[in-house]
Amino acid sequence: MKHVFRTFLIIVVFLSLTLFFYICPSEKGKVGTVEPLRTAANDFKLMMDNLDRILKAGNLTAAKDTLKLLAAKFTQIKAVEIPERLVESTEKIKSRIDALSTSMNELSMALLQPELTQIDSTVLKGFDAVRTNFAKLGSLLRVKIPELITFHDVLYKVWHDYYPNDAIDSIKAIVPEFKEEAATLDKIQWPDVLNDQIETLKEQVKALQIAVDKLEAACQGEDTEAIKKATADVHENYRAINMML
Repeated sequence: MKHVFRTFLIIVVFLSLTLFFYICPSEKGKVGTVEPLRTAANDFKLMMDNLDRILKAGNLTAAKDTLKLLAAKFTQIKAVEIPERLVESTEKIKSRIDALSTSMNELSMALLQPELTQIDSTVLKGFDAVRTNFAKLGSLLRVKIPELITFHDVLYKVWHDYYPNDAIDSIKAIVPEFKEEAATLDKIQWPDVLNDQIETLKEQVKALQIAVDKLEAACQGEDTEAIKKATADVHENYRAINMML
């Protein structure tokens, strides 16, 4: 009789645990890793930067084509599950995705209207809203490192203004700021959530600092192409770090 009762108890416990894990799957299994969302956001940003350059060039046809590609990248963002590391921010993330969706729709309405013959202020305003809402979403998706944020403030001016406009003198003038901010990267206190990537991140930071040194050296001369290449290398090395956060 005791053997029968013990067997019955084991079966009850087994069924209870099975039912629990079926109804309440682990959060990790449900939401996965951060990589798919990070990749989708990076892809969207690259396409958004491309559209930015096209709008500034005034190419309406290319802008319409690129908007369709940007919309496809946004669809990828919406399809990705919220990663475990960000699960506590799920509602905020969803809210900012909704805001980005609204601004994407408004940009589409402005850019794809049949009577539009050139890129106008409505289109530019719509794009600014997309960029702003994506930045707000991005602020929730990445680990914030103050030293890298400050470095990016300098890089943003160079990459989005000086570099595309061949403003070589402006690039030369800002190199001391680059050097100053690059030096502060040695003081980064990496958060525990990045423990499995810290050694790689440190190597990437060193590569970024070397790229800044090479830019400084290039700016001692008058070779425009060398200076632009060195600037692009700084951008690529920063981007490599940013993609890991």
